[in-house]
Amino acid sequence: MNGSGANENYGRELMQLFSIGLWELNNDGTQKLDGANQPIPTYNQQMVQQISLALTGWTYPGANATGLNWENFTGGDLQPRPLLHDMTAKSFLGCNLPANQTPQQDMDMTIDCVFNHPNTPAFISLRLIRGMVKSNPSPAFVNRIANVFINNGANVRGDLKAVVKAILLDPEARQDAAGVNDGRLREPILHFTTLVRNLNGGVAASNSFAYIFDNMGQSVLNPPSVFSWLSPLYRVPKSPLFGPEFQIYTATDATLRANFFYQILGNSAGEITIDLNPLSAVAGNTTQLMDKVDETFLHGRMPANVRQSITTAVNASYDNNQKVQTAVYLTILSGQYAVQH
Repeated sequence: MNGSGANENYGRELMQLFSIGLWELNNDGTQKLDGANQPIPTYNQQMVQQISLALTGWTYPGANATGLNWENFTGGDLQPRPLLHDMTAKSFLGCNLPANQTPQQDMDMTIDCVFNHPNTPAFISLRLIRGMVKSNPSPAFVNRIANVFINNGANVRGDLKAVVKAILLDPEARQDAAGVNDGRLREPILHFTTLVRNLNGGVAASNSFAYIFDNMGQSVLNPPSVFSWLSPLYRVPKSPLFGPEFQIYTATDATLRANFFYQILGNSAGEITIDLNPLSAVAGNTTQLMDKVDETFLHGRMPANVRQSITTAVNASYDNNQKVQTAVYLTILSGQYAVQH
């Protein structure tokens, strides 16, 4: 429309965050390098402008003829406004969109373009692996999953059900002996939900404690930006290892988690319910209790030195109830549990 420009936010975010990323990748997720041994950008500002033009002419439902219905963003799916769509030809990422197409035609071709980009399989696979299994997968792991993204075995590209299954069943994801750089730090929400699930508990639908996660840096359903609560490229401080969740894992967060979990263990009859009965049943025998706790939370892989430290604290407890709470509390706050393996 004369006198206005295309909003570049979504065009840029579509490429940077949701499909191809900033740098050209090999199929195993490693960066391609140019002759000067430097990473190669996947797109430039001209491409951002072109893809943004292709995505013009969409707004939220509403009767406003100008399309300025942004206040109605919960009203339903975006709707096309052909009069606000740029009708020129566009070219980006090796794709060419002819002139005089409808908003729907340009959008469909744009999505097809980024979906079929050679970066997309590795970029999406790496993000999913880091989010579900481990922050530092081997290139071979990424390559195996990217190949499933390319072809699910039935010549279908982008079958996310097949991709997720391949990630979770990959030998690198299921090895019993975790390496020193394996796993991923649980963010506050997952640390909490995993604890409740391990104790066969539940959460009332009408709960009122979501604010607690605000203080932990992970406001429920309300990330501060499209980049989420944390950057997927964040590295563990003073380490070359990727550790996105460490970006919000501060001393304050660690203390808040400890306090929150302590309250849950001491009061399991409110909005959050847990079942400690299987542990209480063996609380009179410290060895059996520690075996049960190890099995429940750490898949029977508690290191001997950790077990000894927790056992000492359990034996100092004054009754069976405190023994159970002590064993569980110290285990769920341990690095072995905070880090998902």
